[in-house]
Amino acid sequence: MRDIMRSLLSANLTITGIIMFIGSLVTFFGSTFLITATNLGKRLGFLVVGAGTFGWCIINSILFVLYAPRGPKPAEIEGLNAFEIRILPLTFLVGSTILFVMFVLALNRYEQEKAEAENTSD
Repeated sequence: MRDIMRSLLSANLTITGIIMFIGSLVTFFGSTFLITATNLGKRLGFLVVGAGTFGWCIINSILFVLYAPRGPKPAEIEGLNAFEIRILPLTFLVGSTILFVMFVLALNRYEQEKAEAENTSD
């Protein structure tokens, strides 16, 4: 079985990379969600993990835009200037910001619904 898995994973490095990427996402976000869901509940745990994840993505993309690339200067990379290198992280920053705001608004709505439910039960 071990040899079969080795031959399958070493046959195509693209497939291996995709499997490793998906596995790391499931492990990282799944374990974080599992811990918060046991303490906060499924819905609130999902919202907290989502807001935290996309907040973390915003910080990482800002740092990448400001300080990357380390290594060859942008003028030395053939065909790309300093702005073109940062287009991908800027798009990631915009997408992460939108999703972060959506999760924060959903958290706000969740807390308002909880407060309304408590007020009506009194």
